[in-house]
Amino acid sequence: MFSKDLSTSILQLCSGRDLSYEKAAELCGFSPRYFGSVARGQTNASIIVLEKLCKGFELTPNELLRIPPLSDSRLPMAVAESRFICGLGCYPVCPYCKLTLDREYQHFCDRCGQELDWKDYSNAIIIFPSRS
Repeated sequence: MFSKDLSTSILQLCSGRDLSYEKAAELCGFSPRYFGSVARGQTNASIIVLEKLCKGFELTPNELLRIPPLSDSRLPMAVAESRFICGLGCYPVCPYCKLTLDREYQHFCDRCGQELDWKDYSNAIIIFPSRS
């Protein structure tokens, strides 16, 4: 339960401050990959991790763990676009931050933490590169 509450709080902080995982990770002194696993609730946070999060976000532990109501931007969003990359194929696009994802059917975007809904992905619009 603690990991889920911390995850919700981190995702809301990133969203509210318009921070990417990369920027938030840098502020807190983590690698983007590790920060993402904490933000998604996949890693249990130690006291040291909580301390770094508090310093990075400039919050007390109580402020970090206070959970405001979930914003609409963190409800699952349908993946409706796929980007075609010549010689490599099609890759899904995050509906929130427009990042081209590395793989299909991941639960969250690696950059912004947006939860992804894949049920209509077979009908996704394919984005082709523009010709210069």
